[in-house]
Parts: sequence; structure tokens; C-alpha cells
Amino acid sequence: MNEVANGRSHTSTPAVLGALLFVAAKERGVVTTGADSSSLSADDREILAEVDVALRNQSSDDVFIESTRAEVTRTIAALRGLREPVPLSAARYEARRSEVLSELGVSSSRGASIWPPTSQTAVQRFGSWNAALKAAGLATSSTGRAKGQLRFDAAAYDRAISAFAADCETRGVPATYKEYSAFAAERKGEVPSAAAVRKFYGSWNQALAAVG
Repeated sequence: MNEVANGRSHTSTPAVLGALLFVAAKERGVVTTGADSSSLSADDREILAEVDVALRNQSSDDVFIESTRAEVTRTIAALRGLREPVPLSAARYEARRSEVLSELGVSSSRGASIWPPTSQTAVQRFGSWNAALKAAGLATSSTGRAKGQLRFDAAAYDRAISAFAADCETRGVPATYKEYSAFAAERKGEVPSAAAVRKFYGSWNQALAAVG
């Protein structure tokens, strides 16, 4: 298993975009066989270069780094070859990210920067999940909360709790009300507050049970 080499490493913006693209392709089940990477844009090549940096920050295994970078390259090339942009919700990103980390053999530890980063990192970097999707060239969602809107629908509550639970599992921490409060504070305006969640479901345990 590849342990994070430096907990203080910083995931660059292009590397965050690379994570979104890689995880979106995994979620879509994009076939990478025969993918032509020679047609990738200069922006995508910068993304790949920064993904390489992120991988080297978390591992000293050259074989792991090269094989992962090659897979990411094929994946992004195949994704760019699709006719329509691929959609990706924050909740599905978190769920698939956990699988990707397991496939890569990367262990997650609290406070450490690892690639692929959490959806929170993308939201913090771009201001919203939709803005992150747009920057990556993925399909944006029209069901998210609009600026100035004060209410979330039932699906938004379920997505928020699902994303939170997946994030906690990845970090190896319990899915407590206190942890969600921190999660919501970091994604202010993107997910319901902890108090709103408890009020909506009736209790914190019922919130967890609703998406369990």
C-alpha cells in the first residue's frame, strides 16, 4: 500500500481538475482501450503534469507513479473523445473516489493531501461544485442550489449526507454531527447546515439511516 509521503503537500488546481476527470471517467465506465493521447490539449497536458507532481508528493514508488499517470492519461484521452460532457455529482465523486483510492492502493490519513482529493477541495478551489465541473469540461448540474436560494430539496439533503459519509469513510473518522458541522462549514452554501440536516430528518441518527 502506498502511504502518503508528505502530509503537507498541496494539490494544485490542474491536479484537482485531473482528479475530477479521472473519477468522472471511472464513474461513467469509459473504455480506455485505444485512447489517443496525442490529441490532448495543452491544458490537459498541464493537468497530467500536475497529476504527476501530486502522485510524487504522496509516493516514492516510481512504478506506481508511472503506471498511474499512464492510466490517467488514457482515461482523460478517452473521456475527451466522448460526444457529450459527462455528469458527476459530488456524492458520486466521493463514492467513486473511495474505490479509486482502494484500486490505487493509497491509504488515506486525516490532514494529509492525497490524490484524488476530496470534493471539498474542488469546491474550495472553484467556489462551487458546478464551477469545478465547468472548469474540468464536465457537464454541470441544473439541480444544485442557485445563488441566493435559501432552501435545499430532499435530494440535496440526501446527496450531502451521502457525500459526507463517503468522505468520513475515506478519512477513517466517525460520521458524527460534529464532523458534519465542519464538513458543512467548509462547503458553506453548497450543502445544508448541520442544524438544518437535523431538523429536516428529525435527528442526526435518522439522517445517517436515511442514506445508509
